[in-house]
Amino acid sequence: APLEITQAAGPGFHIENGEVRWQKWRFRYALDPREGLVVYTVGYEDEGRVRPILYRGSVSEMVVPYGDPGAAWFFRNSFDAGELGLGVTASPLRPGVDCPANCSVFNAVISDSTGEPRTLARAVALYERDAGIAWKHGYDARRARELVLAMVSQVGNYDYGFDWIFLEDGTIEVRVELTGIMAVKAVEGRGDAYSHLVGKNTAAPHHQHFFTFRLDLDVDGAQGNRVVELNSVPAPAGKANPYGNAFTMQETPLHTEREAQRSLNLATSRRWVVTNPLVKNALGHSTGYALIPGTNAVPFAAADSWLRRRAGFLNAHLWVTPYQSSERYAGGDYPNQSRGGDGLTRWTAANRSVDSADVVVWYTLGITHNPRPEDWPVMPVETAEFKLIPWGFFAMNPALDLPPER
Repeated sequence: APLEITQAAGPGFHIENGEVRWQKWRFRYALDPREGLVVYTVGYEDEGRVRPILYRGSVSEMVVPYGDPGAAWFFRNSFDAGELGLGVTASPLRPGVDCPANCSVFNAVISDSTGEPRTLARAVALYERDAGIAWKHGYDARRARELVLAMVSQVGNYDYGFDWIFLEDGTIEVRVELTGIMAVKAVEGRGDAYSHLVGKNTAAPHHQHFFTFRLDLDVDGAQGNRVVELNSVPAPAGKANPYGNAFTMQETPLHTEREAQRSLNLATSRRWVVTNPLVKNALGHSTGYALIPGTNAVPFAAADSWLRRRAGFLNAHLWVTPYQSSERYAGGDYPNQSRGGDGLTRWTAANRSVDSADVVVWYTLGITHNPRPEDWPVMPVETAEFKLIPWGFFAMNPALDLPPER
């Protein structure tokens, strides 16, 4: 049966002088030949003024390490952004196929390898979609919708979708979608321990995908931002915890680049908040935005392997640096010529202060792909994501003013 998505009155967003305006959100976007989709000057209108949140956000680098030690595989560790380019490989998007039927698609102009302008047809999509329940108590409820800014890059045999999703409650969700055709090899019988049989005499090696995002956050302004790590821990048994159920949340400021090299910890529900001590909320607390991890992984390549030396950004899930306009790419400017030690590992060796500064947060999300027959011959979409959510940024739920459905 047909599934129709229509907006008889047109989309709820409009673009004015290059700025996208949707409900209380304001932002700009562009397509970079290397980084792909980039969002700029993201802000949220609150009490008559637009409050800054994110100055610039992009995929700084990505790498795909293969776990097969064979001579034809050990070197396959493509830096898809720095070596190939996520923008130059953008796929044209078709409404009703690559994006919903109600989406608007836009061309993008990038420079080619000689510096000449090149137009990429229908490279970026922008659309609204239903997002379930926004909030509910008893009979009173509101329906949510969200705005999606999307592109797809076809990098060799893989296809990657990149979505920046804006929610009415002030959340920004960043989602990666992976599909396409796996790299495979011919085998006899069931193959070996480093791959999985996906077809007759056909095996796909185990591999990982890592995406490092550069997030130049300006929470209520560029100056005075700091990063605080949050860890929830059980309280010790005793008079203050007689039933053994209590737990607390510890807040640890990250003062220097070395302190701010952090990894996930499921046991403590670890997350990080970029706060602005110069701006207080209605309760007298510093306003902030929290980075909430989603799907993730750790690299299995040895720490002294050529891959890890070139991709030093995999040594931690989170890095924080003070803003420098020249520090754009986590693996260095020229990863295809790198002998290791470039990018984040080189910059942070100075152990600069990131306390009360214009900070840049670098976050790596990863997927471990152990192939299965259902991934062949074309892989169903797998997703990985993280969120930026308001953490004391507002006085209350900013979606309370949503009108009831007719």
